[in-house]
Amino acid sequence: MIEVKNMKKSFKQFEVLKGLDLNVKHGEIYGFIGKNGAGKSTTMNILAGLSKPTDGVCLVGDVNVSNIMQPSELDLGYLPEDPKFYPWFSAYETLVYLGDSGLERIKPRRIHEILEWGGLLNDKDRRVGTFSRGMKQRLGICSAILHDPSLLILDEPSSALDPQGRNDVLQLIKGLKEMGKTVLFSSHILNDVERVCDKIGIIASGKMVLEKSLKNLEQSHFQSVYDVIFEDVITETTVNCIKSSARVLGTETKEQVMVIKMEEGHESVRSLMQILIDNDLKIVGFNRRKHTLEDIFIKEVHGL
Repeated sequence: MIEVKNMKKSFKQFEVLKGLDLNVKHGEIYGFIGKNGAGKSTTMNILAGLSKPTDGVCLVGDVNVSNIMQPSELDLGYLPEDPKFYPWFSAYETLVYLGDSGLERIKPRRIHEILEWGGLLNDKDRRVGTFSRGMKQRLGICSAILHDPSLLILDEPSSALDPQGRNDVLQLIKGLKEMGKTVLFSSHILNDVERVCDKIGIIASGKMVLEKSLKNLEQSHFQSVYDVIFEDVITETTVNCIKSSARVLGTETKEQVMVIKMEEGHESVRSLMQILIDNDLKIVGFNRRKHTLEDIFIKEVHGL
């Protein structure tokens, strides 16, 4: 759906994108994250056809962005970070106006369906100027799908929203996937990215430093630290049994919980499990810790 290879973008003498590679497959929800000034907005503007790369390849569907005359040639909907609407228009009038500005007039039935999907049908006659920020974001997403594009590009769709507003927007993003849409969205709220994305890309200093499916990312960033909850209060004998393995690097205990740091590798886990079995140490919980997306992000962009 999106294929970017060695894309560069300069503004006069300042190079913002320095050979960016990015790949989004059909039907994916792709989280695009990076520090302020990393090049996220520049990349998204190029993908939306609002700007052109200085060099490199940028394909959206089968269309080379460098060759288009206007953004409407791309099969996509775009939501800027802070969408603007005429405050005196109602939600319904806003979508009618935007629908009439396209190549094909949107029928009233379609507008009603989209407003219902966005949870705004009961507010369709309210002036947009009275909407909360979360309602405006939902209206923005409704406007982005008005012409039924295959791809949605959303710039910080959940930023500056209260928890309920953020949840509403994330549910709509999940709904886009259920419709068969492809979604690329940027966010600095990494918990939101973890909740809805299939794949993430981390950009730093104009280059992609990490691009993986969320599943593979989680598997590759597990720690060899285990939280083990014992059935009984931990005794010194229990601690000594655990430490008898050469693969145990350290332990911390509190009442029935022991934090065990192990050497890397599957053999360490097997060794720990064998100790528990051989010494008849009964447990009620066993959890391997993993890094959060925030941990991974900080590690990947450190010093860049």
